[in-house]
Amino acid sequence: MLSFINSFISQTITYAVVYTLTSLGIVSGRAGIFNVAAEGIMLASASIGFIVSFLTQNAIFGFVAGMIMGGIFGLILAYIHESFKVNQFILGISLVILGTGLSDLLYKLIIGVQLTAPRAPKTPLIKIPFISEIPIIQAFLNQDIIVYFLYFVILFAWWFYYKTKIGLETRAIGENPKAADVVGVNVIRRRYLSTIVGSMLIGISGAYLPIVITGTYTPDISAGRGFMAVGIAIFASWKPQRAILGGFFICCNRSYCI
Repeated sequence: MLSFINSFISQTITYAVVYTLTSLGIVSGRAGIFNVAAEGIMLASASIGFIVSFLTQNAIFGFVAGMIMGGIFGLILAYIHESFKVNQFILGISLVILGTGLSDLLYKLIIGVQLTAPRAPKTPLIKIPFISEIPIIQAFLNQDIIVYFLYFVILFAWWFYYKTKIGLETRAIGENPKAADVVGVNVIRRRYLSTIVGSMLIGISGAYLPIVITGTYTPDISAGRGFMAVGIAIFASWKPQRAILGGFFICCNRSYCI
């Protein structure tokens, strides 16, 4: 019974990475740019992340590639929104279409069609001596590097938004940008940074799908998870702690999770 509980918790945490990281990336929209392009960012990042990890046989390089792809999409989103004042939802859906097409194009151009689906290199588990042997606790600590990164992001997001001056200013930008500008906050620069960093988190979660969850890339691998993460962020009222709970709740209540 104990082994079943450990296994259930461990798998739930692994699968919840995608929802939680993506929703935290969308929560960065508190600066005023609502990133509804998460689905497209995840697909493009999943494709390039898998390609890089497969060619280099190094999962870390794949995650970095996915993060960079996410950052590029975030830069495009912020630039077009701030420079041309395009409606956020129209822009987001356009980037979803771009990411969907780009993901399959990159894979076909670089990997091509193969009889046997190529596999990503395995991501090793990181175990903390002694502590990781304790029942229940071991389910949280016998995990890959991205899960530990998620733990860090969870703590950092809470500390940043509620315990720092910069976090308070970022929240103020989303609620009243004119008032933030009056007190000397560079609204445009802060929006750029928030959107790019948030999109990087989404990129990592996208790369996590083929590298860890499925082990290979398939078309439409995100299967709507990006849109679900948008719903989680809205349901969480843009609060990181609620987004985290929402990500785990969704995963626990999906019998297939992956």
